[in-house]
Amino acid sequence: MTPPASPQRPSLLARLSLLVAGLGTFLGATILLASNIGAEPVPLAVIADSARSYLSGRPLGDDSQLAYIFWHLRLPRVALGALVGTALTVAGGSLQGLLMNPLADPYLVGVSAGAALGASAVTVLHFGHLAGGAVKCLVAFGSGALTMLLVLWLARSQRRIQRNAFILAGVVVGSFMWALVTLLMTLAGQDLQTVVFWLMGSLYGQLDWRVVAVAALLIGIGCFALYAYARDLNLLALGEEQARHLGVETEKLKLGVIMFAALVTAAAVSVSGIIGFVGLVIPHIARKLVGPDHRVLLPTAGLLGASFLVWADTLARAISEMFPVGVLTAVLGAPFFFYLLKRRNR
Repeated sequence: MTPPASPQRPSLLARLSLLVAGLGTFLGATILLASNIGAEPVPLAVIADSARSYLSGRPLGDDSQLAYIFWHLRLPRVALGALVGTALTVAGGSLQGLLMNPLADPYLVGVSAGAALGASAVTVLHFGHLAGGAVKCLVAFGSGALTMLLVLWLARSQRRIQRNAFILAGVVVGSFMWALVTLLMTLAGQDLQTVVFWLMGSLYGQLDWRVVAVAALLIGIGCFALYAYARDLNLLALGEEQARHLGVETEKLKLGVIMFAALVTAAAVSVSGIIGFVGLVIPHIARKLVGPDHRVLLPTAGLLGASFLVWADTLARAISEMFPVGVLTAVLGAPFFFYLLKRRNR
């Protein structure tokens, strides 16, 4: 008697398409629902009618105030939350694969401190409000990118990036940048509260579509670039020597992943401040759901991270409009970090 044939595993494209369709639909529903939560609920009919009005160029109807609340007060903040969540989780998943360290996260490279320095300087110099906050975003991104170049320079030895040296360089440079941020805080005067509130991690006040557009451009380029390294990250898991034998240019891989993860992190930090644990926790959850294949893991983590941060910020808004979402993610993420640490030490 012929034994029954074992069921075939779905192809990569089929798995990826199914996951992206399902999680993308969930993210779309999340954005729509989260944008409608608040003191003034906006009916779906008003949203649909105002969307048609915007697209056709005709004036809004009697519900123009509700439409304005949805399109200009809530949706930009929610969209930015989705972008930041995607950036942190894709960067975190990529760094964990590169460093083969489950405790790695996007802030490991020190770039967050560099971005914080740029944003703090702009705030103290009273340039942060220009172009609806887009100038602050670009300056923070630029200072984060310069910090990344400094870390790479320190970690590079004999034309190779040493992974342990990279981690140490990130810690040292990050500590130095935080010292400069502290110095700026002593000079901030009446701007001290603004600087501290931003450093706690918050999407409050991000209501300008120009900021969203800048963040979307930078984060989109960085995430697509990181996904291009997914196959090489899979091969690197076999060992650096084995990956080289299989055709992976390991030094180019290290440089590319570190550079784009840092740039994506800088873009996220430049618009939201320091939102911790998202880039550490969500990639682990995604890995449990879909396995270690980075070609599936990174898109899954990005979509999960986007939905998670949108709902976390919605909960923060329910507590108080100005409640920092970074505090909430730390409260939720710290126990998971303790679990990972204890499990690693067994």
